[in-house]
Amino acid sequence: MHRRILVVVGLLLAFAVVALFLTRIQKLRLDSQIEASWNNLRQLAFFAAHHTNPTPDPNNTPNRKLKIDVTKLPTEIPAATVVLAGVPVEDRLSWAVAILPALDQRLQPTDQLLTQIKVEQPWTAEANQQAARTRLHVLLSPANTPQVQPDSPAVTCYVAISGIGADAATLALVPGMPTPPHAGAFRYDAVTPFDRIEDGLSQTLLIGETADSPGPWLQGGLSTTRGLQDAKGVKPLLGADGQFGGYFPNGANFALCDGSVRTFTPQTTPEVLLKMATIAGGKTEVIWGD
Repeated sequence: MHRRILVVVGLLLAFAVVALFLTRIQKLRLDSQIEASWNNLRQLAFFAAHHTNPTPDPNNTPNRKLKIDVTKLPTEIPAATVVLAGVPVEDRLSWAVAILPALDQRLQPTDQLLTQIKVEQPWTAEANQQAARTRLHVLLSPANTPQVQPDSPAVTCYVAISGIGADAATLALVPGMPTPPHAGAFRYDAVTPFDRIEDGLSQTLLIGETADSPGPWLQGGLSTTRGLQDAKGVKPLLGADGQFGGYFPNGANFALCDGSVRTFTPQTTPEVLLKMATIAGGKTEVIWGD
């Protein structure tokens, strides 16, 4: 009897050790996937990251400023589409074309992909349809990557933030006029100068991670650019079945206009997230449910 008890205790301890080990492995895998998603967002936000992370002068002393070549700093966020007169936004190429030259060529030879893309033609052109079948790893979440048919366009898990509402990307910034309260960092037809981002680059959403109906990465329109929907009755802003997130249990990852990356949990109040989706920021009055 005593021997049987020892055997049972030994088995229980073994099971406990295995369960602990598996839990640890799952946590490490999740942490690795989250970090990979953050790295993807950092790459996508390259134009903002370069703006706020200049190369230090090796001869700096604590009392000297960073050495910055101001001629090489970006000063604007690119348009959400490759603008073609008379072509609807959903038939245009997306903002992803603008960031391809800056992606790490060691991870994926996007320079070859650029030679295939015909920027003077719409998304529906055969050459662009062929290019769109290329899977871009930087545009895919490392967790639960969406699967598509072999001959179908590859999708993106990250979309540009256009502000608040379905038509936010159509709002124009008129020089000398107040910023439309629901306008965000990306607009279909024009760039967004950094100096129009009134709350600062570090307080404004740029690109968000979403599992909600991921679309082709090369297609303009809602496939790659979306505004946050601010009315109750629509999907929640964050979560497994929300407008953003859906890949990780702890929330949704976003890149901000300064190139930083932040995770917002479901506990984030909608009012905070909606204000951060606009470039007017603190001047925007938003009430969840209106």
